[in-house]
Amino acid sequence: MSTLAVVLDLIRERTTVSRVELAEATGLTQATMTHAVRKLIALGFVHEVGTARSTRGTPRRLLELQPDARHMVGLQFDRYTALGVVVDLAGRVVAQTAMPGAGARDPGDVLADYAERIEALLQDSGVPRDGVLGIGLATHGPQDREAGVLLTEYPAPAWRGYPLAAELAAATGLPVRIENDATAAGLGVQAQDSASSSFAVVFMSGGIGSGVILDGFPYRGVTSNGVELGHISVDALGATCGCGNRGCLEIIAGPNAVVRKAEEVPGLPERLGLGDGLLEDFMRIGRAALAGDSDAAELIATAAQTLAVATVSLVNMFDVGRVVLAGRAFADLGPLYRDAIQEVLDRSVFMRQVHSVQVELADGVSQAPAIGGAAMVLRNFLESSGLKDRDPAPQ
Repeated sequence: MSTLAVVLDLIRERTTVSRVELAEATGLTQATMTHAVRKLIALGFVHEVGTARSTRGTPRRLLELQPDARHMVGLQFDRYTALGVVVDLAGRVVAQTAMPGAGARDPGDVLADYAERIEALLQDSGVPRDGVLGIGLATHGPQDREAGVLLTEYPAPAWRGYPLAAELAAATGLPVRIENDATAAGLGVQAQDSASSSFAVVFMSGGIGSGVILDGFPYRGVTSNGVELGHISVDALGATCGCGNRGCLEIIAGPNAVVRKAEEVPGLPERLGLGDGLLEDFMRIGRAALAGDSDAAELIATAAQTLAVATVSLVNMFDVGRVVLAGRAFADLGPLYRDAIQEVLDRSVFMRQVHSVQVELADGVSQAPAIGGAAMVLRNFLESSGLKDRDPAPQ
C-alpha cells in the first residue's frame, strides 16, 4: 500500500487528526508525512479544519477527509447476480443498483448492459462524472488482473480471454481494473472498518471463495488467484472437480451442491418451487430451512458444517483472529452459517489456546465485493500518484 493510501486511511478512521499523530501512528518521518499531507490536500482529498492544543506550545493543525471530493464505482458480478455501487472517499455507498447476472449472455452484451446501468447510476446519484476515478470490476477467477481478462471458460467459453477491463473502459470512458471477488469483499470490509486490520473473508455467491487481509494488505500470492477456499479438498476420495482436484469444498457444500442434493429429495423441489436458477433456488432452500422445513434444514446444516471444517484450515494457515462472511448467498443465511462456523472454530482451531477467532457478518453482506472494487480503484489511483514510500528528495 502506498504512503498516500496509508495516510488517507488513517485520516478516514480517526475523523480528525494532526500530522504529528499521523506520523506517530505510521512510524513515518515528519518529512514524509508532511509531503503526503500536502499531496492529499493538493488532490482535494483532505483539508485543514482548525487547530488543537499541543503540550509543546505550538497548536497542531487538524486534518479531515473530504469524502465527496472524488467517487469510485464498484461492480460485482457472476453468472447469477450483479451489483453496482458508487462510493465516496469515506467508503460510504452513495448510490447502488442491482443488475442481472451474466447468465448465458455473450460477454459483449453483458458489458454493454452494465455500461448503460453504470451511466444511469451516476446520473441518478448526481455524482459529477469528472470526479469519478474509475470502475473496479469484482468477479470470479482465475483471472489476469494486469491484462483485465478471465482465464476460465466459466460461465461460458466466450469469457476466457475476453478483454473485460478494456471493453468496459471503452464503453464507459472510465478506467477499469478487475479484482477477484473474494479479495474485493475483503477490501470492502476493510473500507468500512480498520485499514490496518488482519482478517479472512469467506465469500459465497454462485460459488465459494476466500480472501485474506494481513496488516491492511490483501494477500495475493504470485498471480492474485490464491486463497481458493472453494477448491480445498474436504474429501480426498470424492468426485473430481472441474479444477482437477478431488472432493473440493465447492462441489460438496457450495450452493450448486446444496441445490443438486435438494433435487434428489422426494417432493422437496415441488414443495419449495425450485427451478428459478441456482442462487435463487439455494436461497429458497435456506429460507425454508429457517422456516422449519426439516429436509431443507438438514441440507443447509450439512453444508455449513463442511464449510466450517474448511474454514479451520484457512484460519490455521493464516493465524487470523477474525473471519468475515460476505456475499449474496449469506444474505438470509448469514447468522446460521456464522454460528455453525463459530462453533467449529472454537473447538478445532490450532491456536485456540492462544487467541480466539471471531466469526462475523460483513456490514452490507451483499455489498462488500462491489464496495471493495471501488476501494481498489482508490488504492490504484494513490499508488500511481507519484509519492513513494520514502522521504522526498532534498530540494
